[in-house]
Amino acid sequence: MQQDPNDFFRRKKPWSEYKDAILDYYLEPYLPKVATLRLPIAVIDCFAGPGRFSEDGSLGSPLIIAKHLEKAHARGTKVRAVFIEAEKSLFERLRANVKNFPFAIDVLEGDFRTHADHIRQISQDHSVFIYLDPMSPGQLKFDDLKAAYDQLLVGRSVETLINFHSSKFVRRARGLLTRASEGGVLNPAHHEVVACDEIAGGSYWQDIIADGKRTGGDCAEAIAAGYVDKLRSWFRWVLDYPIRQTINMRVPKYHLIFGSRSHHAVDLMNRAMVNARRKFVRAESVEGFLFANEPKEEVVDKGKILTAVLDTASLIGPTKWKFLRTETTVRNASRFTDSEFNQAIKKAICSGKLGADCSGTKIENSAKLWPIAEGS
Repeated sequence: MQQDPNDFFRRKKPWSEYKDAILDYYLEPYLPKVATLRLPIAVIDCFAGPGRFSEDGSLGSPLIIAKHLEKAHARGTKVRAVFIEAEKSLFERLRANVKNFPFAIDVLEGDFRTHADHIRQISQDHSVFIYLDPMSPGQLKFDDLKAAYDQLLVGRSVETLINFHSSKFVRRARGLLTRASEGGVLNPAHHEVVACDEIAGGSYWQDIIADGKRTGGDCAEAIAAGYVDKLRSWFRWVLDYPIRQTINMRVPKYHLIFGSRSHHAVDLMNRAMVNARRKFVRAESVEGFLFANEPKEEVVDKGKILTAVLDTASLIGPTKWKFLRTETTVRNASRFTDSEFNQAIKKAICSGKLGADCSGTKIENSAKLWPIAEGS
C-alpha cells in the first residue's frame, strides 16, 4: 500500500536523519567549491515535500538546501533553487515555507517529469546539483533525467544524489516471480517486468532476483551495484552508501547513490557519508553503553585502509596520487575519509609498498604512483 505523504511528513524517521545529514554536510563545502566555475548554481529537488515536518518541526530537504543557498547568495554567488512537489497539499505547504528567501526559487507543482525540459534548460547554463528522493522506486525511472545528465557530455557540471529504494525494488521484483513468469522464468515482455527494467536502467536485476540462493539483503546490494554501474555511463565517479534502520540489519532501507565527474566532489561527498555512518555507529553501539560494542567491520583500522589502497593500486596500475585516492574511495565508499587514505598512501610510499616520483612525506596530488609487486 502506498504511504500517505502527509503521514510521512509528520515526524522525521531516524534513518531519514542520516540521509538529510549527508545532504546538509555536503552542501556546505560544495557551494563555495563549485562557485569557482563562475557559473550560476542551481540545486534541484525533484521530490521536495513540504519543507518542514508538521509535528516535530524538523527541516526537510528544501529548507536544508535553501539555508545553504542563502549563505552562498550572501557571499555574492548567483544561486537558484528548483523545488518540485506532486502532492497538492504538500506543494501548498512547501510554497509557504520557502517564500521569504532572498534568491530565485522555482516552486513547481506536479510530477517532476512534466518539468524535465525546464530542468534541462537550467542545466545548460548552471552548475547543477540534482537531488532525487522518491517515496517508492516506481516514482523514478533511470532515464528520467537523461537530458540533464547529457549536459556532462558538453562539459557542464552536473551532480546527482539519488535515494534508490533497493529493498522496496527487491520486494516488488520478487513478486513478479509468481505473477509475471513462465516456467520459473520472468517474461521480459510483461508490463510489470518492463516497468522494473525502466526503474533499474536495464534487465540485469532479473538474474539477481531469479537466483534462489540470494537473501533479500544480497539482492538489494547486487541490484544497487548494477544501478551504480549504469550511472557510470554519465558519471565518472559513483559512490554508494547503504543506509540501514539499525546497525545489525542486513537488509538496507535504501541506498544513497552519488554521481559526479569531479574527484573533489567525491572527497566531499564521501566525507559526508563517513561522518553520517560514524555518527550512526556511535549512536547504535557506543553512546549510552559502558563498553563500546561496535561491529568489528565498523572499527577504523589503519591496516584495512592501507590494504584498500594497495589493492586498488594493483587493480588500476600507474596513476596520479589524487586518482588513486579517488578510486580507493569509490571502492570503499562511506568507510574511510580522504585524509585517512592520504595517510595510507604516504605510509605505502615511505615503506616501499608503492612506487612514486615523490618522497611520500607530504600530499602531492599530481605525483605519479605505481604498484610494486611483492618480492620486488
